Amino acid sequence: MFYAGLASLFVLIFIHLFANRMKVLGWIWHGRFLSFAAGISFAYVFVDLLPALEKAQPAVKQSLGSVIPYLDLHVYFISLLGVLFYYGLHSQLESQRNFWLSLVGYLLFNFFVGASLADSSNPEIQPILLFTIAMGMHYFIHDHNTGLHYSDIYQRYARWLLVAALFLGYFIGIITQIPNTVAAVVIAFISGGVFLNAMHYELPKREQVGYVFFLSGALIYAIILLKIGAP
Repeated sequence: MFYAGLASLFVLIFIHLFANRMKVLGWIWHGRFLSFAAGISFAYVFVDLLPALEKAQPAVKQSLGSVIPYLDLHVYFISLLGVLFYYGLHSQLESQRNFWLSLVGYLLFNFFVGASLADSSNPEIQPILLFTIAMGMHYFIHDHNTGLHYSDIYQRYARWLLVAALFLGYFIGIITQIPNTVAAVVIAFISGGVFLNAMHYELPKREQVGYVFFLSGALIYAIILLKIGAP
């Protein structure tokens, strides 16, 4: 199982490093593959990520109950804050400040993805093949969107920082145990970014074929996850 987690880590690193340099696979950027990937990202959030966060709700409530005493569903409130935060960034004029604010969130997300892969027997990422597919498709969408608007800074700095965050999370995950509450709070917040990132790619488009591929990706991944990934 150790090798499965390591293999998944290197697949995700490969996507970060080369997703926007695969000129030989120009069909990817035709839009249909990205629509399909966006559908997978949607299915991942609603069928896998949010139910996993719900399992962490008791620990989060115990830790944050005294801070936010009148909310019974803390992880969902935190996820809502993530949606509002990332929507605010997307709705503003493009600037390096907004880019770096958004990138910080994804660095945290990558850190916890790497930490999860350090323990490939972790039930939250099982089956690990489906987890890798979902993360890989999300990374394709994120890297494509970022490369469109911040190509130079992404190629020179951001992709290497994202790779470093994966490696750092993996290393920390091997040598220590990250508290479940901390991981749940951060991932709940970043889940808003995963959701909006897919929508940021899909909504501006008007061609019908894009929706067909988006729908196909969401349904196929959801059905596979429910049949194979269910405990």
